[in-house]
Amino acid sequence: MYDVINHLINTVFGLGWPSWAISLIAYLLVATILFLVAPFQMLFLTYFERRAIAQMQDRIGPNRVGPQGLFQPVADGVKMFTKEDIVPDAADKWVHLIGPCVVVAPTMFMFAVLPWGPGMVPLDMNIGLLFFFAISSVSAVGLMASGWASNNKFALLGAMRAVAQMVSYEIPAVLSLLAIVLVTGSLSIVDLIHQQAGLFISSADVPGIPDLGLGWFVFTPVGFLAFIAFFIAALAEGERTPFDIPEADSEIVAGYMTEYSGMKFGLFYLAQYVLNFLLCAITAIIFFGGWQGPGVGWLYAQAITPTNPDGNGLFNVLAGMLGVFYFLAKTYFFFFVMVWVRGAYARLRIDQLMDFGWKFLIPLTLVNVISAAIWVGLTKWGAAEGLAFVEGWAPLMRWGVAFVITLLLNIAAYIFLARVYSQAQDERARLDNEVLERLTNVA
Repeated sequence: MYDVINHLINTVFGLGWPSWAISLIAYLLVATILFLVAPFQMLFLTYFERRAIAQMQDRIGPNRVGPQGLFQPVADGVKMFTKEDIVPDAADKWVHLIGPCVVVAPTMFMFAVLPWGPGMVPLDMNIGLLFFFAISSVSAVGLMASGWASNNKFALLGAMRAVAQMVSYEIPAVLSLLAIVLVTGSLSIVDLIHQQAGLFISSADVPGIPDLGLGWFVFTPVGFLAFIAFFIAALAEGERTPFDIPEADSEIVAGYMTEYSGMKFGLFYLAQYVLNFLLCAITAIIFFGGWQGPGVGWLYAQAITPTNPDGNGLFNVLAGMLGVFYFLAKTYFFFFVMVWVRGAYARLRIDQLMDFGWKFLIPLTLVNVISAAIWVGLTKWGAAEGLAFVEGWAPLMRWGVAFVITLLLNIAAYIFLARVYSQAQDERARLDNEVLERLTNVA
C-alpha cells in the first residue's frame, strides 16, 4: 500500500510529500478498510449460512427482506441495535459490559497480519503466525468473564465449557502449525505463502519447479495431516458443530450468552463469525497457498515493488485482484465446509469432545511433528547436519523419499491411534451401559 500511494502522490502527481505522511495515509487507509471488512463479512456469512443450511434441510431460508432475503442481515443488525439491554440485578455490571468487548477486540487485531494478496498485508511481522494465535487466545478471558459476571449457572457452565474446549484444541492446532514451521523455518505468514510457489511440489523443496502458485503444503503428507488436524481444531475454536457445546441451546439455553441481549449479544455473534472467517482464511493461507494461484506471480513480477520500483502500477491492481479472488475463494470454500458439517453432524458430548482432542488428535499431531523433522532432514540437511549420504541425491529424489517415508509413518500412526481410540470408546460405552442397567434395576 505504501509503494502504491507513494507512486501515486510523488511520482504521478509530483507532490513531493515526506515518507511519514505517506506512511500515515497508508496505515489510516488500511485500518479503515479492515474495520469495514469485518462487519460486512459477518453480514454476508450469516446470510450465506442461513441460506445454505436451508437448502440442506429442504427449506427456503430468509426470503422476505429484500430480494431473496438479501437484506435480512441488515434487518437483524437494526434489531440488535434497538433491542433493550437487560442486565441481571445480581450480575457484575462492569464485567458484564466489558466481557463482549474483550471477546470481539482480538478478532479485529488478528486482521493486522492477514495477507489478502501479493503486497497486500497490513503488517508483515516476522512472527505473524505467533501473533495471530497468541492474540486469538485472549478471547477465552472474555468468555469466562462474561459467563461468571452473568450470575447464571448455565452461563457459567457454558463459559467453563468454552475455555476447556479452547485450551484443549489449541494444542493440536499449534502442533499442526509447528509441523509447517519446522518445514519452512519461518513464522512469517507472508513467507509461508511465498514458500508455496511451485506446481504440486514447492519450489522451496525442489528448485526449478515451474511456478504456477500450486506448491501448496497440503500436497505433502506432513501438510495434509496437519491440515486435517488443524481444521478440526478450528471447528472447535470457532465453536462450530459438532463442537458447539459451549452454547448448546438444547442443554444450557445459550451458554455464556444466556444473560445477554441487544448489541452485547450482537457483539458475541460478530466475534464468532469474524473468528470463523479468520480461521478459514488462515487455513487457506497456511495449507492452500493463500493468494497463490496461476498467474499471480507473473503479474506481481511486473508490478511496482521494492525490488522493482520501475514497474507498472496497473500490474499491482491486476495481481491484487487475482490474488484476492484466489484467497477469498479458498476461504469461503472452507466456511462452506463448516456449514456443511453443521448440517450433517450432531453435537458431541463434552466427554467425547475431550477424549477426541486429548487421546487422538494430540498424539496424531505429535507424530506429524516427527514426520516434519524427517522431511526437513531428508530435503534440506546434508553433511554438516550428519546426513552426508543424502547429499548426492537429486532434489527431486530427496523429495520423493521424504514423501514416501512421512506418508507411511503418518498412515501407520493414524491406524494405530484409531484402533486404540476405538477400543477405549467401546470400553467407555460398555461401562456406561452397565451403570445404566444398574440404575434401571434399582429403580
